[in-house]
Amino acid sequence: MADLSPKEIKARLERSYDAIADTYNAWTVNHPSSLRLSYLDRLLHLLQTQDSPDESHTGCDKSALELGCGNGQPILQRLFSSGLFSSIVANDMSSVQLNSARSELEAKHDNVQSEWIHGDMTSLSFDPCSFNIIIGLYTLIHLPRSEQLLMLEKISRWLKPGGLALLNFSKEDTEADVIEQWLGRKEGWMFWSGHGASSMPGLIQKVQGLEIVVGEIRPEDEGSADVEFYWVILRKIAIS
Repeated sequence: MADLSPKEIKARLERSYDAIADTYNAWTVNHPSSLRLSYLDRLLHLLQTQDSPDESHTGCDKSALELGCGNGQPILQRLFSSGLFSSIVANDMSSVQLNSARSELEAKHDNVQSEWIHGDMTSLSFDPCSFNIIIGLYTLIHLPRSEQLLMLEKISRWLKPGGLALLNFSKEDTEADVIEQWLGRKEGWMFWSGHGASSMPGLIQKVQGLEIVVGEIRPEDEGSADVEFYWVILRKIAIS
């Protein structure tokens, strides 16, 4: 593992998620999504309550980005059906998962302009102030931790003033956590990394333009055990 470059790590992850897509999707069905949806509800509530009265009655005029959308369930589905967004961009490193999300959601929500981008999230490029919200759940943790900070800087640039980001990070300080056969699949090589919950608040505060609105450790039921993550909602603030 120590010999793998970030590019090689992400290439292996892409192959893994393509190969185990059906197994992974079946696994997620059997694990509650209530926690991530509760955070999404908090995010959307904050987005709506910080609107001016005029803005809150203009309908779906907002833009959203999901980093690592998987097969679109449950987050992307909720965004499309919320009625809040006129445009949604979905990204995933797995073409199998991205195509699955697109085939399930695009035609059903043709009132929403959608863009589907396959590839490494660190290679994405958008104009500054492009999005009202950005979501990355269980996805930034697949990046080497040095690249997680670079992604936070990108997220700050891409958010509109007052825009919000919902992300989660590893609770543990780990440079590389590798499982060779995740979910019992020989093709399921997995990699996670993180600075740890104790370090993340300070690291986020160093990113220009972001403030922490919510920052807390919460457990996620993964069947055999509860796994804890550091959950954050971040707001884009004006830079003086």
